[in-house]
Amino acid sequence: MKIDISVIENLAENIDKYGLSEITLESDETKIILKREKVVVSNIVQSKVVQTTTNLEEEIQEEILSNNVNEDEDYEAIVSPMVGTFYKSPSPQSENFVEVGQNIEPGEVLCIIEAMKLMNEVKSSVKGTIVKILVEDGQAIKKGDKLFLIK
Repeated sequence: MKIDISVIENLAENIDKYGLSEITLESDETKIILKREKVVVSNIVQSKVVQTTTNLEEEIQEEILSNNVNEDEDYEAIVSPMVGTFYKSPSPQSENFVEVGQNIEPGEVLCIIEAMKLMNEVKSSVKGTIVKILVEDGQAIKKGDKLFLIK
């Protein structure tokens, strides 16, 4: 069976469109497997204001305690790289990957997203403090949904 390049292009488009990590097309003579590498998406915002670490930590703690976090403020948002189900921990009995008020480092696992029975880790690309978790454990999410606010 000869496969037209447009079929392969269509498969690649569907991987992106539906947030899939892998797609397979198989016939009697041919098998095509397209895989996409995991991608961590986050927006990087540069701040023009410089504060001391102590003042910043006090400000964050005050915001957390008052639970007065406005999404429109100058926070770094970690967004979902795919469609799936959001989980705060690796299993129901395990501790959450992160909590509000916790300091995080680049590369630290923040949550997992289940997509097509595959667990995909979402890692931080920034250093900061978790100010707010915007989704609930087990919630269905779309690609681009905001998951965390980081200061």
